[in-house]
Amino acid sequence: MNKKAITLICVIILLASLQLACSFSDLIGYGGDDRPQIPPQDSGESQPQPPDQGAEQGSPVENNSQPPADQSSCTKAFAGSTNLSEGEEFQFGDLIQIVFTLVNTGTCTWDSEYSLIQIGGDLSPSSSSLALFGDVAPGGSVPLSVEYTAPAQPGPYLSVWKMEDSEGGVFGQTDPPDSPIRIKIRTITSGNPQPTATPNPTPEPQTTPESSNPDASLEIDGVTLLDDHCYDLINGAEVDCNDSKADIMYKFGALGYNMHTNANSDFSPNQDDEPDKNACENVSYAPLPHALLDGKFFCFRIESVIRTIYGWIRIERFDEQGVTFDFLTFKADPPIAAVNTNLFVETQGQQITLMEGQCYDVWTGQKNIGCSGIFAGFLFEEVTKKSLQVSQISPNEIYFAAAMNSEPNKTDCMNASYSTTPIWPIQATSYYCYQFVPGSTVYYGWLRPTSFNLGGLTFDYLTWEATP
Repeated sequence: MNKKAITLICVIILLASLQLACSFSDLIGYGGDDRPQIPPQDSGESQPQPPDQGAEQGSPVENNSQPPADQSSCTKAFAGSTNLSEGEEFQFGDLIQIVFTLVNTGTCTWDSEYSLIQIGGDLSPSSSSLALFGDVAPGGSVPLSVEYTAPAQPGPYLSVWKMEDSEGGVFGQTDPPDSPIRIKIRTITSGNPQPTATPNPTPEPQTTPESSNPDASLEIDGVTLLDDHCYDLINGAEVDCNDSKADIMYKFGALGYNMHTNANSDFSPNQDDEPDKNACENVSYAPLPHALLDGKFFCFRIESVIRTIYGWIRIERFDEQGVTFDFLTFKADPPIAAVNTNLFVETQGQQITLMEGQCYDVWTGQKNIGCSGIFAGFLFEEVTKKSLQVSQISPNEIYFAAAMNSEPNKTDCMNASYSTTPIWPIQATSYYCYQFVPGSTVYYGWLRPTSFNLGGLTFDYLTWEATP
């Protein structure tokens, strides 16, 4: 074999050896982590996805749950309804079961520290504060129930409620804004009342609290009044601040802790000792917010068209939520009625009270309970004005003039301008001239409301004899 042939054979053997070594390496594979990765071929089937690198421990992950609402800046409001028709009639002693349905129309979540509370009215419920049983989210609803016993005296009765939050703040319904829920019933007489399935005890008559002071008509200790709530110092009851009987209001605000008066009440300066009636009658008064001090006394004066009432208040404690106080109201001196001459009908100094829905005839000087027939007088009624429930005096065969601040004489009323427009809003202690014409004779007079609320009106009036 020649030399060239031997060289060619060696080259072929070397190449074959190299090829065999490569094939063996592919067979056993690489053992290192840096082995090149070959992507799989697309076979038409979906391939499993690698896990999200963000889900590794210590890395943030997306959370679809919302953070809790900011209860300090959210809106508190509700819409309420009851199972009772407005003005529904009951007999004395009937047990009245009321079920409220409250819808959370705000953006705050209510919890068990929220309550529905009675803020006014002349009905006494089984409880004046109804706490929630659990959370009520915005848009959710909750039922609450309370009971009343129908009062003995026939006529309309009212109960007014709002919500109270966990901090003691009070809020009302969405529409109209901050409005309360009103429960209005009417008690009627019956010649043969039927006993209820569960006998109810006869309500005990309300008595005036006893006092060691012979000059006192009312004395109550430990009254608690919440912020922005009002109180009647003559009858000893918390009332709606829109009620003309609301004598005082407690308020915490930019001016500090203060007791506020209404249009007819005033306060004296603070003093250390309990004042008597003579002291309160002769002290100086001012119609300004009264700064409170623990343990101090101050006199109050309430003026009406027929009398002036005095008394004192002693502050026990106060804070951002409310005030606790004692008070005593002195007996009022008998009213002194002015002498009027040339009168046809006159009740000045003698107060007349009409319940809501009743009429009065100034020609005969008689109530017309059913508002029947044709008569010269007026109807006292509750109506809706600008989405608010208000009281108004509607004329019936009579004409009223605009309110006057002082008592008019006959000439003033003869020269006044008249219309059939109802009196609204009613201005307590103002005078309203009226005119009526039975036949061909014209009569004049004036009407003076002294107090009113949605349940009733108290007034006096006079009518002059017709000029021949």
